[in-house]
Amino acid sequence: MEALIDLFWSKYADLRQAVERNDDNATASLDRELDPLLLAVFSSQSKDPASIQAQFRFALDLLNEEADDRGCVRRNGHLLQMLVERYVVPETGLSANRRPEPESFEHGVIADATADGFLDDALLNRISDRIVVIAPGYRIFYSNETNARRLDLARDALIGRHFAEFVGLHRFRNDFKPSLDRCFAGESISLTYADQIDGQTVVIRCRMSPCVSGSSQLIGALLVMQETADRRRRPAA
Repeated sequence: MEALIDLFWSKYADLRQAVERNDDNATASLDRELDPLLLAVFSSQSKDPASIQAQFRFALDLLNEEADDRGCVRRNGHLLQMLVERYVVPETGLSANRRPEPESFEHGVIADATADGFLDDALLNRISDRIVVIAPGYRIFYSNETNARRLDLARDALIGRHFAEFVGLHRFRNDFKPSLDRCFAGESISLTYADQIDGQTVVIRCRMSPCVSGSSQLIGALLVMQETADRRRRPAA
């Protein structure tokens, strides 16, 4: 796996140089070589923790490298989603007639859904809170359906996007980035702020905790976002 990834980055560097030289022939040739290498890296299903970690690290490195190209971000996001579905989100086999737990039990459901380093997609999608996993590069690694509906976007359209796009650059720099950095370092953080959603002021309580794989490798920060009405607004007399 590492050899394939090293070969990709070597040819990727050659491609960048060919583009800078305006060498159209070399650019076209190298571009054709990169897609099969990408396919080889991402189509390989490994049981070796080091190889799995290498695949995820490669996907995140690629997202950061091509972050300025929206088309590449979308493509790389799909590749990352493929890894998530393969390794992180196991099939559950839940009974179709099993009823969701009441909201008072949702914290316990979240704990069960993230136990042993796995993200149980079926359970997380039954929760009314917005749930997001932010990778160390501050890009969205996972989103449940509740969060996607709130943002009015498909889930796969969120994967790989920078979190600042959805909370605002100012709030990201001043509030979220310092908190996320502490979370990546192992702390659990709580952050409360007010936001305008659909013309109404909503108070959002965001709880962050480290999200790690079964092999204790940091995946990112697990964010649970609860929305409540702004109680500071008094009804008109």
